[in-house]
Amino acid sequence: MSSHSGSTESWVGMARAQFRDFMGSLDQFFFTPSVPYTLAAIRIMGGLTVLYINFCFTFGLGQYVSPDAWISQPIMEMLRSEVTEYPALPIGWIADPADPPPVYRGMHTFSIFYHVTDMNCIWLVHGAILLATFMLTIGLWTRFAAVAAWIGALSYIQRAQTSLFGLDTLTSILLFYMCLGPCGAVWSVDSWLASRRAKRLGLPVPVPREEPAATFVQRLMQIHFVIIYVGAGTSKLMGASWWGGTAIWGVLANVSFAPLEYDGYYSGLLFLTRHRWLWEIVMSFSTVFTLLVELGLPFMVWFPRTRWIWMTGSLLLHTGIAFLMGLTSFGIVMAVLLFSFVPSNKTHLMWDHLRGRDATSS
Repeated sequence: MSSHSGSTESWVGMARAQFRDFMGSLDQFFFTPSVPYTLAAIRIMGGLTVLYINFCFTFGLGQYVSPDAWISQPIMEMLRSEVTEYPALPIGWIADPADPPPVYRGMHTFSIFYHVTDMNCIWLVHGAILLATFMLTIGLWTRFAAVAAWIGALSYIQRAQTSLFGLDTLTSILLFYMCLGPCGAVWSVDSWLASRRAKRLGLPVPVPREEPAATFVQRLMQIHFVIIYVGAGTSKLMGASWWGGTAIWGVLANVSFAPLEYDGYYSGLLFLTRHRWLWEIVMSFSTVFTLLVELGLPFMVWFPRTRWIWMTGSLLLHTGIAFLMGLTSFGIVMAVLLFSFVPSNKTHLMWDHLRGRDATSS
C-alpha cells in the first residue's frame, strides 16, 4: 500500500514540476520584458502606410462615405438592420420559417460615417482621421492617436464596403495592436517631450524601459501573422491548380491585376508560352515556393537559426505580389507585420548601424 501511494505521489510531483516548467516557459515567451523598439518601428512604418491609404480616400471621398455613395445611406441602413450576413441554422439543419431574433438580423458594424452625413462634416472627420494617423506615426499622444486612427480605419472599411479588401483587414489588425502595445515609448515625439521636460526640471533624463507589455503585444502580432499564413496555405491546398502547378499562371496572366499594359511584361509572358519547358519550370517553382513559404513559415520562423531564411522568403513572396499583382500597399503592410518577428534588440542594433553609417558619411 505504501509503495502504491509513494508511486502516486511521485507521479503527481512529476506532473506538477512539468506544469511549472510549462507555465514558466509560457511566461518567458509572452512576458519577458523588452524595450519596444520593434513596436516603435512598426508604428512608424505602418503609420506611414495607413496614412497613405487613408489619404487615397480624399479623391472621391463622397463616392465612398457620403449619403449618396456607391452604397447609399438608405441601402446601408437596410443592410445593417435587415440582412443576415451569417445566418445561424438550428441543430436540425432546417431553417426556422419564423423571423430570426433581432440579434441575428443585420450586420453589426460601426462607422462614424453612418452618423455624420453632412458633406462638410464628412470632410472634417476625414481630416481628423488623417491627423490622428499622422500623430500615431510620429508618436504624439500615441495612446489616444492609436485608438483614434483604428476607429477611423474601421469607419472607412465598414462604410465603403465596395472597396473592402484584404489590405483593409490587415491595416485594422495592425492598428489594433498599436492600441494595445507601448509603441510610443521610444522613437516618438512623446519620448522626446518627456526628455525635454526632465531636462527643464533638472531631473534625470528617462531612458527606454523594458516592459512585459511590449513582448506580449509583439508575440500576439507574431501569432496572428502565423494564423494568417496557415489559413492562406491550407486554403490553397484545396485548389486543383495548386496541385497541378498552374496557379501562378492565373496570377501572372490576370488582366485585372497583372501589369499586362507594359510591353516588357507582356513580352516576357509570350516568351514563356513559346518555351513550354521554361514555362513548366517557372510555374512549378513559383507554386512550390509559395506553398512552402506559407506552410513552412508558421513552424520554422520560431527557431532563431531558421527565422531569417523564412522571413526572407516571405519578403520575396510579398514583393512579388506587390509588383506582379499591383498590390503594393498589401505587400507593404504584410512586410510591416512580418517585421514583428525581429527581436527588439536586433531592431535597435539596425538603427545604431544606420546612424553609424550616416555619421561616417557626413
